Amino acid sequence: MLYVSQNQSSAVSFNYLVNNRYNEGSKLPVRMQGLNSEKKYRLTEINLYPGTESTIKPNTIYSGDFLMKVGFNPNLKSERTSVVIKIEEVKP
Repeated sequence: MLYVSQNQSSAVSFNYLVNNRYNEGSKLPVRMQGLNSEKKYRLTEINLYPGTESTIKPNTIYSGDFLMKVGFNPNLKSERTSVVIKIEEVKP
């Protein structure tokens, strides 16, 4: 589930592991439709348990084009059954 602001400067993505058959987890990226292909974005995981670290690298910048065409794997697995990602535009 992805909610994008009207000006496409921010969004939030809700990702859930609904089936963990054979301990597979998520293998494919999720394409984030509705972003601006010309903008750059930073992804931040916002639903972390206290004392845990995100698998999302905080300094990585993605183009809107990349996030919409290729996507991003939220790395869901049995230890991470839900991942909420804040997507914010990086201004030059």
